[in-house]
Amino acid sequence: MTAPRGGRPVVAVGAYIDFGGARWQVVALAGQCVHLAGDDGSSAVVLAGHLFADPAFKLAGEQAEQVRPVPQWGLFETAPAAAREKALAWQSHIREVECGRPGGPDSGEVVRVQYDPARWTLAEREQAKAAELTALGFAWLPNGFVGGPDASAEHRGHRG
Repeated sequence: MTAPRGGRPVVAVGAYIDFGGARWQVVALAGQCVHLAGDDGSSAVVLAGHLFADPAFKLAGEQAEQVRPVPQWGLFETAPAAAREKALAWQSHIREVECGRPGGPDSGEVVRVQYDPARWTLAEREQAKAAELTALGFAWLPNGFVGGPDASAEHRGHRG
């Protein structure tokens, strides 16, 4: 059966699906492979991406009835304004670590040397960002960076 996750059904072993014009039961999941068994004794192994991209794909049976419509706004917009502002403040830092450009890969910005994906691994770029933010006065706690230049003194310099 499928197990609800965040209000949406999940393809799981035992679930029935419609795919490729036939009804199948999911009999195994291995990595990105979905193993299917047909009512007629046929079997198939399909990559999950291929399965979900098929326009005929849908959950069948009682799982299909569990589907709830997704709100027209994303979860980000449902967060309080202060939380959204905090998240957006980190966006350019995250993008710079990921692709070298604070505005994103298509921003046309010049890549700073310490964040150049052609020169450094992701782990090395993360270390460079951690050093940069620490120098700016952000404190590192076990669950990530907090505060900033105005962060409370008890958190400054603490590393988890």
